[in-house]
This record gives sequence, C-alpha cells and structure tokens, in this order.
Amino acid sequence: MSAQQTSANDTLRASALAAHEAGLCVLPAKRDGDDKRVALRSWKAYQERLPSHEEVDRWFRNHAGAMCIVCGKVSGNIEMIDFDLSGEAFEPWMKAVEAIALGLLERLVIESTPSGGCHVAYRCESPVASNNKLAQRRIEVESAEPVVIGTKEFVPRQEPSGAWVVVITMIETRGEGGLFLCAPSEGYEAVQGDLCRLPVITAEEREILLDCARALDEIPRPIIGQSSSRARDASAALRPGDDFNQRGDPRPILIKHGWTLVVPGENEHWCRPGKMRGTSATLKNGVLYVFSTNTAPFDAEKGYSPFAVYALLDHNGDFAAAAAVLRAEGYGTPAISPPPHETRPPGAETQGQTTPLVHAPLSVGALVDTHPRLRPPVVENLLREGETMNVIAPSKTGKSWLTLDFAIAVATGNPWLDRYETVAGDVLIIDNELHPETSANRIPKVAQARGIGMDRIRDHIFVENLRGRLQDIFALEPYFAAIPPQRYKIIILDAFYRFMPIGGDENDNGTMANIYNVIDRYAASLGCCFVMIHHSTKGNQSGKSVTDVGAGAGAQSRAADAHLVLRPHEEPGIVVLGAAVRSWAPIEPVCLHWSFPVWNVDESLDPAMLKSERPSRRKEEKRSEATKEPQWTAERFVEMFMREPRTRDEVVEAARGAGISIRESKRLITLAMSARWVEEEPFNGRTAPRLCAGPMFHAPGESA
Repeated sequence: MSAQQTSANDTLRASALAAHEAGLCVLPAKRDGDDKRVALRSWKAYQERLPSHEEVDRWFRNHAGAMCIVCGKVSGNIEMIDFDLSGEAFEPWMKAVEAIALGLLERLVIESTPSGGCHVAYRCESPVASNNKLAQRRIEVESAEPVVIGTKEFVPRQEPSGAWVVVITMIETRGEGGLFLCAPSEGYEAVQGDLCRLPVITAEEREILLDCARALDEIPRPIIGQSSSRARDASAALRPGDDFNQRGDPRPILIKHGWTLVVPGENEHWCRPGKMRGTSATLKNGVLYVFSTNTAPFDAEKGYSPFAVYALLDHNGDFAAAAAVLRAEGYGTPAISPPPHETRPPGAETQGQTTPLVHAPLSVGALVDTHPRLRPPVVENLLREGETMNVIAPSKTGKSWLTLDFAIAVATGNPWLDRYETVAGDVLIIDNELHPETSANRIPKVAQARGIGMDRIRDHIFVENLRGRLQDIFALEPYFAAIPPQRYKIIILDAFYRFMPIGGDENDNGTMANIYNVIDRYAASLGCCFVMIHHSTKGNQSGKSVTDVGAGAGAQSRAADAHLVLRPHEEPGIVVLGAAVRSWAPIEPVCLHWSFPVWNVDESLDPAMLKSERPSRRKEEKRSEATKEPQWTAERFVEMFMREPRTRDEVVEAARGAGISIRESKRLITLAMSARWVEEEPFNGRTAPRLCAGPMFHAPGESA
C-alpha cells in the first residue's frame, strides 16, 4: 500500500470514528460509478443500533473505499435532502427557503457530490419519514434507446399513448431506513458545516425545507374542476365554471380565506391558514397545486382550477351552487340553437338538459381525429380512466382483502401485486357489508403487510360504510352528483349484490345491463373507474371460461371493461387470478398464495392446474406411484435434487416433476438446512442465492 493510499485510509478512518463519536451510524461503503452500496454482507441490524467503536475501527482500519451514514432514528433523526441532476434545482430551492425562513440555510450542513449535485443534512427534533421523492421531471425522448441526462443513463419506458419517456428525480430525501455517502469519500466535499456538528431543526423548519422542494416538482398532477382540453364546439354552451377558469382569479379568494402569498413570481408559493410561514401550495398558470396534508378542503398531490378553489372555499364544495352564482354574475354563455333540420354533434347540449337521441354519427375519419388515443391508464393492463371492473370470487375467499390491497396500490401509485403499474389517485370505498370498526382494523393491516405507512394513505383512501343504511345503485345518484369530477381515481362498490334495487333480479340480463349503464354514466361524469366486488356461484368453477364466472346474468361480465375472477388452485391456499379485458391485450392468468392479510403472486405454480371436483387421473397415478416409492426424507431429497447448486425455486420445480408438492419441498429444504446438510451461497445482489449439499452431508449409505 502506497503512502498516499495509507494517508487516505487514515483520513477515512479518523472521519468515521469522529462521526461515530458524534452519534452517527457510520458504515463502510463501496462506490463504483452510480453503484453505491454498503461494504458489509448485511447492514439491516444497523438501522436499529449503532455499531461499536471496535466495529468501526476494524471496518475502516484497512478500508480504501468510502463511508456512509444511516439516516433516521438510529443517528438521532438525521435526514438528508439530495439534489441530483447536477444540482439544477438547488439554487431556486435556496431562494425559496431564504424568502420564507431567513437564516435557516446558514445552519444546515451542505456537501457537494461527484455528479455535481449536493447533499443538505440536518437532524430533526421529531422522527423523520422514510425516503421520499420530492421533485421530478418527465422528459419525452425519441425511442427506447438509453439516454444520458446529466451524468446518468436512463432507460425510457413507453406510455400507453406510444410516447417514450424518462422520469428523472431532481430532489429526494434519505430518511428512516435510508443512507448516503459523504465526505471524505472520494468526490464528496464539505461546502458548509460539519456532519459531526449537525444542527437540530424543528418539525416546522423541516416542513419548510421539504415544501420548498415539492414546489419544484414538474410532474403533471390531476386538476380538479378543469374540463377536458378538447376543442369546444362553437355552438355549445360555455359553462360558468369553465368561463371562470378562463377569466377568474383565485388569489382574492385565497386571501379572503386566510391564505398568504409568501414567494411571488412565475411559480408563487402560498401558505395555508393557521401556519405562520412555509409553503403549502404553489399557484402557477392559474392552477393551485397543493402538497401539504393539512389544507382542508384541499387534498395533497392535486391541482385545483380557479373554479374549484371558488367552489370549495366560497361554497363548501357545492359546485352546482357555485356555478349558479357565477351564472348570475355573468359567467358562461348559453348554447346556440341549430337552424331547423340541422343536426348537432353529441355533447353540444347545455349541461343538465336531456334531449332525445338524434341521428349524428361520426364518420370514421372524424372518429379517429376526435379520439386519436385510448383513455389514460389507471392500472396498466387492466383499467383505463372511466372504465368499470368486476372482481369475482367465491364467498369468504379473501376478495375484499385483495380489493383493499388494490385500493392501497392506487392510492400510493405502487404496482398492484408487484405486477400491474398504477397511476396514483384517491380511492373511495363504498362498503355495505363491514362495520366502520372492521374497515378501520383491516386497512392498516394490509398497508403494514405491504410496508406502507399510514401517513401515505390516511388522506388518500376514503370509506363510506353503509351497513344498516343501504342505498341501491339508483338511489346513490344524488350522492355521486355531489362529487366533483376527477375527485377520485377509483370508486369501489363492495359488495355489489347489496346495491341491487328491491325487486331487482341479478339473473335478468335487462336488469343488469340497465344497472351497468347507470354505473357507466356515473363513471363518465366523475372521470373515474368503478370496481364492483361480487361473488361467484356455488360449486366448482374450473370448467368455466373467465367470463362465465360470477353469480347472475351474463350481462355482468360483458358490460364491464375488465372481469377479474379468483378460482381455487389444486394446491391448498392458492387461487388463480384470471381476467378478461376490453381495451388491453389479453393477460395471462397467475397464481396467488394467501399470506394473511394479502395475496402474493407465486410464479412457481401452474395457473392451469385449477382445483377440480374429483381428483384427476394424473393425481391418482401420482398417489399410486407414491405408495410404491419409499417415503421422502431430507437426506433422500438432498441427494436427489441438491447435489448441484440450484436456487430454491429451481429445487422446488425439480421436485414438482417428481410429484412432490411445494409445501413438502419447502419442509424438506428447511429440515436439510437445519441439519446443516445444505449450504446457501451469499447473495451477490444480482441473482437469487443457490443451495447445494455441503461437506456435512453424506448420502444414505455413505460413511461419514
């Protein structure tokens, strides 16, 4: 080792020991370009405890790599704000913070990073949240070829519209459970302050830092109270709300209700009532973008048009009353009546009027020009905006738990079942089976099982429990009429049979077609999806096609845009999820296994092996053969399937070919590992660990 390298190692070791003395959880790290990781086989334990002085000294004595700090409670509630993309957003962020909280920036620790960005670190007097993306940017590119933006390479993804895009993160946090590399690691330099002397800021000051970062987010958000951007027919009525969006100013309304302008400019920062300083929302191009969670009647992560601001603040959310007052003040114009014998295009009628259907079809050319793209996706491969979906399963199968999982995925924008990408948005669950206490008990359990904190869903999932005060689907029309368009991404009706009108027959195609027509109308007016939870008929379903599963008339599956069914698999505790979809390519069925309180995908099982009423000849033959073969022991299992290195899935699959069930294979693997007959290769971060018979294993008949 050269003298220069020895000196660098000594500097790193001294810095690591100093950080440890300052109460920071410091760990050795490796950095290879953009690949940064802890230089330990496992570091999970250090999310909960500090390493000892001896551990730090041993790690860094001959370590020539880098050092990192674990964030969160273990390091005294440390949090770091990471400015990427060469620190492009750092200067506007600083200006916003200085305008709101003079002197706060001077107390923070700032370090530059190898990519030209910077880290801003501090401790907070209250616990910090987990890692969180604060500001992102969507960029359209020409093709699927990787692109370099700043100093990083990005792989584009194709949106349903056909556009290739990359989404880059400009600002994000490293919080509870996260970590970051720091000086004196190569490429990292202290610009201001010292990590060993971190300032402790208040929860309010932390929110100022985070809100000023959120204000720089460039990802388009749903806008409440804004009509489609489609060109309006010149003869059509201009609604008062649309007119106010063009001519009205929301600023006087905000000020009247206690909002304060804190940072003027093209992207104005506004502070909510009851808060002395900070940024709760931005106002840009007439749209109020809210990101604070304490801004009732506004919801976080949404945009609000001037009309929506007016209706929510001046009329307590009564959009109809707001429109009536605006009309009296001169906003809006009536529709121009067509000359005699002249037909009008669909949708030209004044809002609220009903007219007989007129003959006004569109030519194919006009149809394609008017609707050049499919509706935006809400759940990839399953649902688009304004579509309907059935979820069908036998009673007490766990379909309601599955639906809660679905709701949480949409509310957070996480992939459902780690398989179907979602677009984040609020979810309304109208439940007429469960008591409120039961819903309150179930939802947090599902969120916890998915590793999602209540802070991410508490203001994004809404529940209307109707048990004891049932309303049929027709009686709910005033309820849905009071909901602003685009308020929810998805509305879930659970259970569907309880929304049937008195005297309605679920086996009558006419009745069901009429019900789905009403639901389609609700979906169109609200701009959201409807999901209906329903039961299948009694008896075995394996011989039916997907669209034939479900109690009642066949119109149910044909009327919905997506028809999901759960059917039992031949393996206990396993169901097969199948679906028929209308506006997507056909999707393959998949097996789900139950691990309370959620269903998880199991790729190792064959979805074609549905549970049948009687044991198949193949299973009977296997049972017959099993009686002739000697009983499987852990020793025999290892000798047969684990002499050569294999992953667990490969072992289980090979054993299935020999007629051994998945459950039995897992039991035998556990026994073999307990006896130390099998060794597991270390996880290298790229492929799953492989199992192989170790030196302590001796096959039956071999001498030890």
